[in-house]
This record gives sequence, C-alpha cells and structure tokens, in this order.
Amino acid sequence: MTRMKYQYVARDMSNITLSAAETAAKKVPAAAVEIAPDTVDISSLSHLVSVVTPAYNEAPCLRRVVESVANQTVPVYEHIIINDGSRDNSEEILQELEAEYPHLIVINKKRGGAAAARNVGIELAKGRYIAFLDADDLWLSHKVEKQIGFMEKHHYLFSYGDYDETGKHFNKVRIKKYVLPPKVGHKQLLHGCPIGCLTVAYNQEKLGKHYLPNVKSGHDWGLWLEITRSGVCAYKYPGVEAEYTNGRFSLSSRKFKKVKNIYRLYRTSEKLSAPRSVFETFLHVAMAVAKKIRLIYK
Repeated sequence: MTRMKYQYVARDMSNITLSAAETAAKKVPAAAVEIAPDTVDISSLSHLVSVVTPAYNEAPCLRRVVESVANQTVPVYEHIIINDGSRDNSEEILQELEAEYPHLIVINKKRGGAAAARNVGIELAKGRYIAFLDADDLWLSHKVEKQIGFMEKHHYLFSYGDYDETGKHFNKVRIKKYVLPPKVGHKQLLHGCPIGCLTVAYNQEKLGKHYLPNVKSGHDWGLWLEITRSGVCAYKYPGVEAEYTNGRFSLSSRKFKKVKNIYRLYRTSEKLSAPRSVFETFLHVAMAVAKKIRLIYK
C-alpha cells in the first residue's frame, strides 16, 4: 500500500484565539465501545492516541522522539510531526523515519511558531485522545498505557502527570522531579501553570477540538485554561512517565515577552480587568519562579 505524502496547505489559523477556538470546536463522534469503570483491558487502549510534535531545527532529536512513541507498550493511532520550516536536515531525516514507521505522519510547513504547528497537528488528529510531545522531550515506554488506562477507567477527559527534568543534550542525570497536585481546575490554572505540556492528553471525542492561542509563549497554558473554563478538571495519572529536556534557549528579553503574553491572555482570553490581570500575572510569575528554584512541586 502506497503511503500518502503530506505537504500542509491549510486554512489560515494565525488569528485563532481561545474564544474563536471555542466557537470553532469540532465534535468527533463518540466511540461505540464503553469500558467498564472498574477495569480496563489493555488491548482496548491500542490506537486511541494522536501524538502531536512540533519540530524546528531539531534534527538530532527526531529519531529519539519517534522511537519514544513507537516503543510504547500500547501502540498509538498516529504520531504527527509538524516540521515548522526547519533549516537543518530535519526534512530528510523525517522522510526516512516516515518510511520506517507506518503510524508516523510528517507535515512540512512554513515557519509559524510552536503554537501554529501544534494547531496543525490538532486539526489533523483523528485519535480519541490528543497528546503532546516536543521533539527534544521523551516518553517512557508505559506512558500511554498508564495515562490512557487511567482516563478510560475513571472517565476523565483531561489528564497530566509528574515528570523528570533532565540535562541538555539528553544527559540522563535528573535535575528535578516535578510532583504535581492530583487535580487542577480553571481556578488553580488562573494563578499559574503547573502542568507540563509533554504529559497532557485530552479526549477530543467528548470535548471537541481545542486550539492553542496565537501567542509565542504560554500558549499551552492558554489551551489548558480554555479546556477547563467550562468546568472540566485535569487529573494526574500515576507514575513518572515523561522526561523534559532542560537547555532550551532563553534570554531575559524573551522572558519579558513571555510576561507580556501572560498578561495578554488574561486580558483577551479570560476577559479580566486590567488591575486583575496585573495581579494574576504577578502570581503567575511568582509561581514560575518558585517552581524553577524548587520551592514547590518537589
């Protein structure tokens, strides 16, 4: 069977905001098979997850992240990698990997940023669940089995997990383990974002498709706010099944821009007043600093 090759040409998603995403949310028909709340047959978890991975100049990481998904004890439905205008040899490597792994779908597009790339993956995802994994992070082999089994058993629609932070260039020395609260709702998320994007999955059959806001940073937190705004809570699955790679480029100027993006999300997406937005931005930054210096989530 000849595999279809993808070159992404889609509707303009650059202006999607949280409120627009709500009105554009698409419902996918619910699955016919219901799983008993007391038990989960592992075989029933197969091919339920669409994994979305944005990639920009991440050639050294690509095989590692693809194998991280391919080596799951429960196979995923598809792994969508969006090559976001990379200038290295990512496209050639991804072409080789796509021929090697049948569940891998590679999308080549012009540079648009991580939020736009993830939105492309969300738009194309066909699995019951959508999960996220950046190109330089990885999952341990039982991640899908534990997370999706947890969600199916308890009928949770949105989940996340604890994760390890490791050194740059795949140094396996753990820098920190993030131990997160067992449950997070919209009220808690307003004050900051404890959730690691690499651990998240949500049920698009029940919740519909939700897209990230068009900001350069903080867009994953904006998506969690959107999903929980209707009263849905996120629940923590057991164990540590993901590794976040420390070493992403960061400058003070970029951190200042991130603070501006946080304030913008409070104003435009959450519709908070200017004084309330300033207050919540202060709390958000304070939580981020406390998380970084290991005062919380340890």
